[in-house]
Order: sequence, then structure tokens, then C-alpha cells
Amino acid sequence: MNRATSAIMTTAAVGAAMGAAAYLMNTSPRLRSSHTRKIKRNTGKALRQVGDFIGSMSYMMK
Repeated sequence: MNRATSAIMTTAAVGAAMGAAAYLMNTSPRLRSSHTRKIKRNTGKALRQVGDFIGSMSYMMK
């Protein structure tokens, strides 16, 4: 992976983590556990999709 692609992946991962943390801080303690599981699952899916997209783009650029 080149430097630009690595920077994009890092930015996406940090943004997703910060958004999840900010969301969790604003929810009630009773709802945090169910929200945490949903956010972890959805964040994992989103990061896999970003990785697939970047992999496809780098393949097309070869």
C-alpha cells in the first residue's frame, strides 16, 4: 500500500473510533452495553468495506 492509501485507512479508522467514543459518552449507562455491541459490529463492517474499496482502487491503478 502506498502512503496515501495508508493515510486514508488511518483517517477512516480514527474517525470511526472517535465517533463511536463520542456517541457512547452521550448515552445512558443502561443502554451502553447493547449500543457498544452494535457499534463494534457496525464499525467492523464499515472498516471491512473501506478496506475492500481501497483494495479495489489500488488494483485498478496497477
